[in-house]
Amino acid sequence: MIIGAQVVDQKYLYEDFDRHGNRRLYFRRRGQPKVRLHEPQGSPEFYEEFAAAVAGRPYGEAKLARPAPPRIIKESLRWLIEEYYRKCDEFQAYDEETKKARRNVLTNLCAEPEVEGSDAQVGDLPCAMPEAAIKTLRDRKAVTARDAANARVKAIRQVYKWAAAQKPPLIERNTANDVPLLKPKNSDGHHTWTIEEIEKFKVRHPIGTKPHMALMLFLLLGQRISDVSKLGKQHIRKAEHVSAELRAVHPGRWLAFRQHKNRNKNPVDLIIPILPELETALAEGPAGVLTFLESGHKKPYSTKGLGNWWADQCILAEVPGRAHGLRKAGATFAAENGATPHQLMAIFGWRKIEQAEVYTKKVRQQRIAGAAMSMITYGQTVNECDPPADKVPNSGSISA
Repeated sequence: MIIGAQVVDQKYLYEDFDRHGNRRLYFRRRGQPKVRLHEPQGSPEFYEEFAAAVAGRPYGEAKLARPAPPRIIKESLRWLIEEYYRKCDEFQAYDEETKKARRNVLTNLCAEPEVEGSDAQVGDLPCAMPEAAIKTLRDRKAVTARDAANARVKAIRQVYKWAAAQKPPLIERNTANDVPLLKPKNSDGHHTWTIEEIEKFKVRHPIGTKPHMALMLFLLLGQRISDVSKLGKQHIRKAEHVSAELRAVHPGRWLAFRQHKNRNKNPVDLIIPILPELETALAEGPAGVLTFLESGHKKPYSTKGLGNWWADQCILAEVPGRAHGLRKAGATFAAENGATPHQLMAIFGWRKIEQAEVYTKKVRQQRIAGAAMSMITYGQTVNECDPPADKVPNSGSISA
């Protein structure tokens, strides 16, 4: 193939088209990696890019060399964490998403300076850190994010739990257990959506839109965002595929799935009905093929990706909502409508009744207070011991 005054060997130049019809060019030669060519075809930059691909060198600005991995000192914290990654069966059983999150927490911890401005890193400290040192690391992180500070303590606890259980033990005891987690500044946690906020969101995102469908999924299923991001048509059970007992309770379709949280350690399997309002939202909305909610690339969302997208929709609707706040709203509405703690546990997948009683106790307080408020009065009542209006003589007889 001759382009301008330059020659490009067409044996190594390939093209295809993406799903939007955009043309893409590649350099391909056996024994070399496939390289996407980005420069406009026929431009001087295109020839430079092609020549770089032929020579097997990076095009344009030289790629920065990756820094060498940190040196691992035996019996340091970094050494212990690497042992944990390789040998802990519980860590190996985690899914890739959980492993990645745990690794990020521990990698950032190890790379942190031991003291501000120092070249020495936390990962080079002796692996058995005392309680005071772990508190310092927790509080240092809490300056920017309390949740991240707690995640740091939890990650150290898991590493130390494994290390202390080895034979012989790699550390004497799990000192991280003695470090308490920080309480959230807002004791109620995530903001619970109000009915007014839900209606305002629906005005901005009417039925038939993906945000409206997401709203109904979060609210009417009562599940965590990690579950909603994975739910799809494959989880639907038609009425004829559930027991007669369940059909008597709800004659429509059901959802059967395993909750994402603790699915490998202490799994919770749920079968819950698809309410009519949610059926309408799924029928009218752009439900995806693999999952109900799909990204712009027609792929399932990651939990984080769905959270970021949802936050953008809430900003557009001018509501202070988070997905978890809709889960709390669903639990609140159910409790206000008379759901018992065990019914809430069955819907939301809670294992401890205390989690459900957070909502039922609040409702009981409101109802008891509502019935008792009439007992409070500020008007003066008649005292039966008040003296009579007529004067009584000393003898006790009333004078004529």
